[in-house]
Amino acid sequence: MGWAHCGTDRNGREIGYAIEATCDHPGCGKAIHRGLAYACGGMHGEDTRTCDQYFCEEHLSAWLPETPGGRIVRVCAECDAAWRREFPEEAIAFDEE
Repeated sequence: MGWAHCGTDRNGREIGYAIEATCDHPGCGKAIHRGLAYACGGMHGEDTRTCDQYFCEEHLSAWLPETPGGRIVRVCAECDAAWRREFPEEAIAFDEE
């Protein structure tokens, strides 16, 4: 199985870069696909820190340091705000870099 069709998300929706979709931001409707480029957190269902949804460039704009390992991933505004509430010291240090 490749990344074009790679299963389903937590909501049972098909995922992969060949799956045409629209941005999950309420009221957006911009055409995207459900591949890694549009996945909140950068990977399908990889963790519980992100929402497992898919967003256009405009709505997937915040950056989140993924721990452990220091990889930085793009997330939606809601996941960014939740991370900042849960890890305020980490957020301050990240913003200062």
